[in-house]
Parts: sequence; structure tokens; C-alpha cells
Amino acid sequence: MRVFLAIAWLSNGVNGDFQEMGTGYCMDSQNIYYDSFTAAPGDLGYVGSLDECRQRSQAEAQSPGFAFSSSNDCTVYMNNGQSPSSFQVPAAGIVNSNYGNGEVKKASEHTTLTTCYKKLPATTSSTTRESTSVVSTATTSTTSTTTTLGVISGVTIDRYTVTTDAFCSNAIDSTDPSILRSFDSKESCWDFCSSQASCVACFRPCTDGTQGHCDGESCSFLAVSLCSTRVSDGCGAQIWRKAKTAEDPMLALRIVLIVLGLLILIGIITLYCWWKRRKNGRVPLTSKAPVTPVNPDPATVGAAAIKVPKTIPAESEEGTALSEAKRNALPSHWGHSVESTEFKSMLYVSEEKHKIFEALLSKTYKARSTQDRPCPNGSCPKTPGGCPCVQPDGNPGLPASYVIRRIIRVENSRMWSNYTAKRQRLRGRGSIEQPEPAVQTAGIVGENPDVFTPLDSTVNEFYLWHGTHIRAALSIAREDFRIDMAGSNAGTMYGKGCYLAENCTKADEYAKDEPHGYYEGVFALLLCRVSMGKYFYTTERNDQAGEKVKSGEFDSTVGDRTKKANTFREFVVYDTEQVYPEYVILYSRQPRAEALESFRFGLMELHAELPVYWQHCHVNPTINRFEKQYWVRATSRRLLEDLATACNCTGKKVLAARRIEVSSTWNRYVRFKLRLKEELSQLGLPAFASAQLLEGKMERGEILTYTYLKNLYGQGVQTTISVDGLEDAIQEHLLWHGTSKEAAEAIVRSDFRIPEDAKHGFRFGSGLYFAEDLSKSLSYAPLERGSDGGKSSQFVLLCRVLCGQMHYTDHMSDGMATAHAKQVWKHAVLANPSSKGPREFIVLSEMQVYPEYLVELAPKGSMEP
Repeated sequence: MRVFLAIAWLSNGVNGDFQEMGTGYCMDSQNIYYDSFTAAPGDLGYVGSLDECRQRSQAEAQSPGFAFSSSNDCTVYMNNGQSPSSFQVPAAGIVNSNYGNGEVKKASEHTTLTTCYKKLPATTSSTTRESTSVVSTATTSTTSTTTTLGVISGVTIDRYTVTTDAFCSNAIDSTDPSILRSFDSKESCWDFCSSQASCVACFRPCTDGTQGHCDGESCSFLAVSLCSTRVSDGCGAQIWRKAKTAEDPMLALRIVLIVLGLLILIGIITLYCWWKRRKNGRVPLTSKAPVTPVNPDPATVGAAAIKVPKTIPAESEEGTALSEAKRNALPSHWGHSVESTEFKSMLYVSEEKHKIFEALLSKTYKARSTQDRPCPNGSCPKTPGGCPCVQPDGNPGLPASYVIRRIIRVENSRMWSNYTAKRQRLRGRGSIEQPEPAVQTAGIVGENPDVFTPLDSTVNEFYLWHGTHIRAALSIAREDFRIDMAGSNAGTMYGKGCYLAENCTKADEYAKDEPHGYYEGVFALLLCRVSMGKYFYTTERNDQAGEKVKSGEFDSTVGDRTKKANTFREFVVYDTEQVYPEYVILYSRQPRAEALESFRFGLMELHAELPVYWQHCHVNPTINRFEKQYWVRATSRRLLEDLATACNCTGKKVLAARRIEVSSTWNRYVRFKLRLKEELSQLGLPAFASAQLLEGKMERGEILTYTYLKNLYGQGVQTTISVDGLEDAIQEHLLWHGTSKEAAEAIVRSDFRIPEDAKHGFRFGSGLYFAEDLSKSLSYAPLERGSDGGKSSQFVLLCRVLCGQMHYTDHMSDGMATAHAKQVWKHAVLANPSSKGPREFIVLSEMQVYPEYLVELAPKGSMEP
């Protein structure tokens, strides 16, 4: 029945709310792609029907339409900057770097596997279908400034505004559908435009030959139905745009009333805040609201949390067993090379290895641009060879260098097995011609076998660069490349495939940061291991190159633009199994106007927004909500057991452990972390005082968890629980919190909660209590029935804790310690009774804690594996 309805719906290309526009992706009136959100059947609740896809688009007010593929993939388009609120798609299906806006005007027609559907207005009329035109907000030299309005049919309007040194960027091409007619004079053009409802402006292209291909007296005047303004100083262009026909007589009064209302609201809020401060006393800088004291009794904490009836699903990270052949094929420099089961993780590369990658970036840097490098000023269109702003001598010019902030290594046993299996099949081709000259990454890669496993030259195996949006890079590293998304941002010169480059400068053209987001000013390059096999060589553009590979004649394409355009060689594969994204390089671009050392000095230490070993590390936690637990691998349990021993807990084994990944709790924790960094910057300090400095006892001042993990790091042991994921400057530490199983589960579900009635009776005042000494935390954890059936299990939480500025006390008991900490604007208390320990860390807000691991401990005995 559903199939019959779908056929009836499509029979004439129009339904009451959607119209079929043809094959390909949807494009707006300026031939620009929209932000897209794609789900395949089975992805996050998507069943895979045309009707369901239509309903998803219909439910989003900012969706201009959708596309449905022959494989039942659903792509919902959103206007620029908008995200769907009624459904979610995998991160790999999100493309949010396009800027399409408004209603759908056409389909791209470059693929017959996808059909574009346009959302129709709620009420459709043939005389009112044309909608408001788009106006650029760029600052220009104008006679006056107006907002373009749609015009009622049949009414002639002679008023207009003139914009100089600007042109309609959408009407550069003479074949553009927005060009209504061409005239020899402005008067003729305006006579026509003022009498036509569809015409919004008359436009004279630039006279210097740089924009619109117009030269001096030969310039024509174009009547256009759409004008997206673009500025170009001194180019000689002009736009005559229709002005408003009437002003709102009540506008001034409306503005006055709005301003008055805002002032009254601000006054009320100010008075309320003053009253709260008077009532509660001074509020420390560590919190936006007064911090209520907390009872450290685990039962009390748990009782406050248990009230939220919520469960968080859990799954195991332990994969299926790896065969001996697959284990032997793992790169020896990987942290997971000793694993016996499948794994999927990422780890930071140690800083001493950064110099190798810096040398590789320097070696492959080439001071050239192409038309694919966006104008950093946003004022130039695509220009062969790059616009003037990105030339080495331009303003701001081509980046002088790339400064590494972090390097992440991708360790994924399934992706690696697929890659090595494909490489083995390529070896069956026999002798294969190698590219000349040699790929520029070859020398440094060959000199560092402890970072790059030796390559197989018989299958043209290289390390190559791939640039993309930083979150897309993390998604690729987590979930692999998607060939079906190729070309959504930069086109497909050699067919639909995965495009890579030997020069980092070329790959950097496609790298994008996250303006106003966590990764603002931070870009990403993937350093990929690629098996090219037998390649098709061309010096020309050839969008049919992929067909030669599909036929079996070739395995890849080498597009050599160095000979024709003096730019770069591009390397294209059409099978994701031929490429393994091994490293993610997070970096910043050094401006030519600033010296390298000065630029480095101004950069803060960078940590990924989420721990890189998390399963959700590629997700934007402020947009995509997640709640999940993961039973950790056997190797991680052994690491936790060794950490427990190092923290004065002997004779215990870790029966089970779960890692907690909850976006809402993490976002709150990160907000406090950013607040600490801001306060540190305002104080002009490099770091808050450590426990060592506060005690003045360097021989035992380090926190136990930090000491053990630092020693592992110094020995070159790579683990998921590591010091390189903690921020020393703000005193971020891993600390233990003992409690009952019921309370621990409640904290996992709904985070720590501070009971409002906790006022007194605690050794060092009210707050959340943590310890470095696990035996101290276990004193709060009762013996309970465990996962092994025994009755001697104890439960602890291993938490990330932001200590910030700590108030130090060595009294045996000091019930006013936390109150004193608040009075002097401290964030926590470090209590060391009689300077002999065990030390306790008391924080004043639940925002300072993230419960990352729930660990079950039991005595070692006969059941120990």
C-alpha cells in the first residue's frame, strides 16, 4: 500500500507540499548547495522510505527540501546555519560548510542516483510565487542603504539606490537565469526594471576586467531578478536597486518602546542580583550562583541523585577475537598492537614526535594557491591561481607555515584489516609504474619507521594529505571515508573519489576551522596511508577518470596540474579500502605578518573538546546529545588495576569497569574549565599552584594518579587513560570517590548533586570529597554483592576533577576550610592532616567534577583470571 501511495505521489512530480525538481542534489537560486543531513536506512531510527524522508523535511521549518537516493538514503537540506531539531543523523552524514539559502531553484543533474524535491509554500499562487530577493550585508560605499523588497505586479517604481564598487556576484555568468535582459544604457535598463515585478536591480559589471568581464565603454547594463552584492574596491561597478515604497510611520515609536522595555528588564535583574548577594554573602568567582555546601557521605549524595528515573545504555568495547595473521599485521608502534580482540580507538602522539611531523609539513609546503583556496576576506570570487588575498605577497596572504597543536593517531583494527587486504590484492597486478618525481612525503616517512610502518613501493603505497572541516576529519578518523559524500564542497575534477595531495599547502585549501566554536582558529589535516596501485595519469581535467578505474583498467588517478597550471599533483582513489587515515594533525595557520615564535607564544595548549579515546570523540557535544556507557577492554581493566595498586590499594582486582560518556554532564564540566582558563588569563599566571607548591614538599607533592600515569608516559607506554588528556595549568586531576553501588549508579545517571540541607558536620567543611589514595576512598564504600556473585565487591568512581586555585590546610579537622576557601575566591580545598595524609580534595561545585569511570573492585583470590 505504501509503495502505491508513493507512486501516486510522484506521478506528476507535484504533491500538495513538495515538487520534484529532477535528478541530482538541490541548489538554491544562486546555484549553491545547502547544508545537508544524510541518513542511510537503519541510521538513528531512519527506516528508509520516501514518505519518511518527506516527513522529516516537512517537520523542519528551515528545510527548503530534500533528496532521496536509489539506495533509499535520505538527505534533508537546511538553510544556511540551521540544524534539524526533530531528528538526528550520523556525524558522517552532516555537511554544514555550504551556504545555500532560500527556496530550491534547481537540481544539480550531475547524478541520476538521487532525486531533488522542493518544499512548496503553505499557500501557493501563480502570481505570488516569486519571493523576497537576497541582499548582501557587506559594507560598501553607497549613496544610501536599503532593504530590497518584492514588488507588486503592474506597479512602476522610479525610486532606487546606487551602490558603487560592487557587483551582483550571482550574475557574472551570462547564462545565469537571474539575468532578465541586457541593455546598452542605464536609462533603458531602469525603464525596463521599474516596470517589471520580477526585476530587483540594474547592474553594470566592473570596468577593470576583473569582475564580470566588462571593459570600459563596452560595458552593458543587466536587469536581474536576484542580486547578491559583492564588494570590490575601485572596480567601477554599480548597482541600481529598487528602494522601499513606504516607511513605517510607527517605527521610531516601536524602537523607543523596545529600548525602554529592555532598560526596565535590566534594572529588575540588577536589583534581584543585588538582593541575592546581600542575602547569601559574597559569591566566589568560581560559580555564577551561590554554592550550597554538600555532605560528603556517599549515601546522601546518592540519595539526591536516585530521584531521577533514567537508565543509560551500556555496551562492550571488547571486539571479536583477532586472527594471528591480523595481529601480526598491526603496526608495531600502535598503542593497541598487543590487543587480541578488535579495537577502535584514537590516542595522542607524544610531543617529542611532533618534530617529525613539523619537518613533513615544512618539506611538503609549496607557496602556491589554486582557485579552491577560499578568499580569507570573503570579498573575491573563485579565481584561477587563487585570488590576490591568498598570494604569498597578498593581504593577509598565503599562510607562512602551519603550527602543530596536537596530533592524534587512529588505531582501528577493522579499517586496518580492510586496508591491508586490499593492498594484498593490488600486489597481484605485478609490476606497476611508479610516479616521477617521487612523492614528496617519501624521504621523511622512510627515515622514521618508529612512526610510519615501512611502505610497499610495489603497489605505490604513500603517505598523502587530506584537508577538510575539523569535525569531518575527526568523523573520518572514527568512521572512515565516505566516497558518496565526495565533491559536496569542492567539486570532482577527476570523478567521485577520495582526493589527496603530496603538498600540505594543497590539502590546507580545503581545511576549515569552527568560527565562534570550540575549534575556532584550529584546522585539521589527515595524514593518510594510501595504496594507489596502477594509476591513470593525466595533465587535464577529466571527470570520467573514475570510470576508467571502475572498468578495472586502473586502480587510481594521478592528476598532474604542475605541468599545465604550475600548481599541484592530486591523487585520487575510488575505494575507501585503499586509504587508511592514520594521523589527524590539528594545527593553526601562521600569518605572514607575524613572526613564527611570536605566533607560537600566543597559542594556548590545545586539548580536543572530548577525550580522543571516547567513542563520541568526533561529535559536537553542544549540538548532538549522547548518553552511553562502555564496558572497557581487558587491557584497560588491567591498567585500572595497576593504577589502583599505585594508589595504595593492594590485594584488589578490577572485576569490571565502565566508561561514562554523557554530553550534558561533560558540557557543564567544560564550561567550568573554560571559566578557570579565563580567570588564569586575567591573573596573568601560567598555572595555578600545584599540591607540590602548596605543601613545599617536592618529594611527595605529586598526586598519586598523576605520578603513575606520568611514569608510563615517560616510558613510551601509550594508554587511553593518560596524563596527556589532563590540563595541568588549571590543576585537572584524576581522583577517586568511594560510595555504594546504588549511589554510584545514580551519580552515573544524573551526575553529582549537592543536597541543599547539608550545612555542617564534615571534617573540612561542605563540598564534594575526593582522594588520591584509593584506600581512603574505599573506606566510604561498603562491601556488596558483585558481578562475580561474591559479596565482597566495592565500587568507586574515578573522576576528572578541576581543582583550580586550592586553599591548603594541614589541620586534623577544619570545619570552616571550605568557607575560608570561598572568602578568598578559591575553587577547592587541599586537606593534608598533620602534613602526613591521606590527602583529600574538596571542591565547591558539581561543575568541577566529571565521573568518567565506574570501577568494581574485589579481593584477589582463586577466581582471579
